Amino acid sequence: MAHSHAAGPVTERTYIVTDRDIYLSGEEMGCSAFCLDASTMRPSTVSSVAYVELHSAEGLALTAKIGLIDGRGAGFISLPKNLPTGSYSLIAYTSLNKNEEGYDWNGICPRTISVYNTRTRERVNGGVSVVEDLLQAAVAPSPSSSSLQVEYPSQAAAGAIVPLELMLAEGGSLSVSVFREDAIPHRDNPTIAAFLDALAGTAASATAAASFMPDYDGEVIRARVKGIAPEMVAQLAGHTAFIAAPGNKSDVYYATLDSLGQAVFYTGNILGRKELISEIEDIDSTYACHLEIASPFVSPAIAAPAPLVLHPSLAADLQSRSAAMQVASRFASDTLYEWLPVRDNLLFNEDGRITYRLDDYTRFPLMREVFVEFIPEIRARMLGGRRDIQVRLRENDIDSRFSEGSSLIMLDGVPVPDHDKIYNYDPLLVESINIYPFRHVVGPKQFDGIVNFVTYKRNLPSMRFSGNVRVIDFQGVLYPAASTGLEVSGLYPDYRQTALWHPLVEMAPGRGTHLEFHAPLRPGRYSIVVEGITSDGRPVYCRRQIDIVMQ
Repeated sequence: MAHSHAAGPVTERTYIVTDRDIYLSGEEMGCSAFCLDASTMRPSTVSSVAYVELHSAEGLALTAKIGLIDGRGAGFISLPKNLPTGSYSLIAYTSLNKNEEGYDWNGICPRTISVYNTRTRERVNGGVSVVEDLLQAAVAPSPSSSSLQVEYPSQAAAGAIVPLELMLAEGGSLSVSVFREDAIPHRDNPTIAAFLDALAGTAASATAAASFMPDYDGEVIRARVKGIAPEMVAQLAGHTAFIAAPGNKSDVYYATLDSLGQAVFYTGNILGRKELISEIEDIDSTYACHLEIASPFVSPAIAAPAPLVLHPSLAADLQSRSAAMQVASRFASDTLYEWLPVRDNLLFNEDGRITYRLDDYTRFPLMREVFVEFIPEIRARMLGGRRDIQVRLRENDIDSRFSEGSSLIMLDGVPVPDHDKIYNYDPLLVESINIYPFRHVVGPKQFDGIVNFVTYKRNLPSMRFSGNVRVIDFQGVLYPAASTGLEVSGLYPDYRQTALWHPLVEMAPGRGTHLEFHAPLRPGRYSIVVEGITSDGRPVYCRRQIDIVMQ
């Protein structure tokens, strides 16, 4: 999907829908993000990352990042098994919000989440209320707030495939959840209609100096030099540094250090939790300095949410949910997610890539023999006392010549500035060699061709790096996914609490969308909740109920 940048200042607000509002510690919380432009009431095309924080009365509990494409994104947040019982507030914001003076970090429609830990007695201080009388409001079907039509059977057999038909005359973007109800008190969270009402009264906020760049095409990662005396930091100004995620993808980014030892990397969104390799290039290894990535999370003081309710009558339902959660955790590999589209992050010209799969050729014990025997597109020579691997650039369909400038040499997607390390690397560890015979610009650097040596393990086996290389534990954006249970194995009890979660349902005007889910083997009443916005910026909210019965 094309990513267009809005002109002029934009006031963004982010609304998060979850697959349900009650969880056990250790479960996954499905999230669907709506990042809207307050002036147009439409999805914002500016930010590509929503920063999500979960707070209790005791403070920050966890963080996550959701990648956005034209204002919409999704992901599953894993709730830690040791998360204490209590109420939690879920907030979301973008980098643009960090520049706003007086920004309300509680959000215009904060969402409250109930978490029960059935394995320990630990509770959030101020996050739990023990009551003598339990009052549970009835969950009644609600009218649709738009022209949304929802068709489904009023009753379905456990284990059956249940169809769900949606029709939205105006078109729009929706999230759909089907989950089991029980006696545990539900949260009365605001719907997207309340969010849009509040958004309409949001004026363009005054901004401070724009010290935080918008995440236009991906997260803007800030880093600073560490491990060196402050008076020596200025000597590193002008040096380049890189961060890269090992694998077979093009997650490699370069930046130039300033006089304060700071670097800014403009990424295309790194997916998942990764170990990043970072290095400051062309410095004496005796410096032993390295990069440290700054946290993008604000972790503001948040108003304590209303405490959740505990009552002895909830024990049976909590025990039932606990058993279901443990079965789901044990057999999670049998339930496949439907992976949803992510933003393309192609730094290199894949169309002209030349690939050598080494198992298709005679295997040689030395890398230089591999170069000489069957790869005419690269050569290794000594230049200025250093090994230099060069790429034969493809000027057109006929002419080609070896590069005169530097080529980018990588192992599993991680730059290796010292080409001797590749020249002496064990080729028996390498599965394929990908050659990009064109000039490429990566951040502030231009390369005459790129070669990526891809190992079988994709994790740089047996590579020994210099002393200023560091491995950084990095939290990337969540993988967007839907869960329908359609691939649930019949070899174990299916006790899922959420039967269907599709966070990104894009509706064309006047055209229906067909969804289906595998009804769990837990009879009971299930809620169907559809929430979103129409293409003209109006709210969509609908809550229905379906009975799952044993036959």
